[in-house]
Amino acid sequence: MTHNYRTGVLLFVLIIISATFIFGQHSAYWNQKVSMYSVLPNDSSEIIFLGDSITDRCEWVELFSNSNVKNRGLSGDKTNGVLDRLAEVTESKPDKIFIMIGVNDIRHNVADSTIAKNYYKIIKKIKTNSPNTKIYVQSILPVNNDIGKPKTTNEKVNKLNNIIKEIAASFEVPYIDINSKLQNSAGQLDAKYSEDGLHINGNAYLVWKSVVKEYVEE
Repeated sequence: MTHNYRTGVLLFVLIIISATFIFGQHSAYWNQKVSMYSVLPNDSSEIIFLGDSITDRCEWVELFSNSNVKNRGLSGDKTNGVLDRLAEVTESKPDKIFIMIGVNDIRHNVADSTIAKNYYKIIKKIKTNSPNTKIYVQSILPVNNDIGKPKTTNEKVNKLNNIIKEIAASFEVPYIDINSKLQNSAGQLDAKYSEDGLHINGNAYLVWKSVVKEYVEE
């Protein structure tokens, strides 16, 4: 029994290691999406919105009526995922990059120190690989635990936003507060902007647009 158990455990570990070697640390969706982004044409006039599902779900070109605006959101992505695909983002030497990433890190209990290191590396890498690109760091959005299960709290979101703000300041890049514009009086994501307490609807994207429009158009 003991021998069979150990053999089973060993086989399971080998399967996990093999799967990681073959498919990498990211999901099939992540790989497919990055593959799609990599074959799209590059243009130095690109204005890139970079992030996770909250960025991924928006129709940015139509929202801004601007074909230079590109969506580089990827559902489920974390700061390490952005780092792993950043070469594709900077390849075009884009005009601007708007970053919003980190909520999935805190939802999966990634340490703040790790998130901070990844953020620092993201900005540093953009500046190194595309020095003329203007970088804008956007706050993480609030959540609402009354209407859904976002798997994090606004306390954690606010703490991360303070960290992100300090990192942006250290690089002298703008930090754009969108979080407060979507809050209700209790400091949560306003229910009128969300169905699940985490993702946002069209009206919320209009608010987001109103906040960043001057930076997109400058």
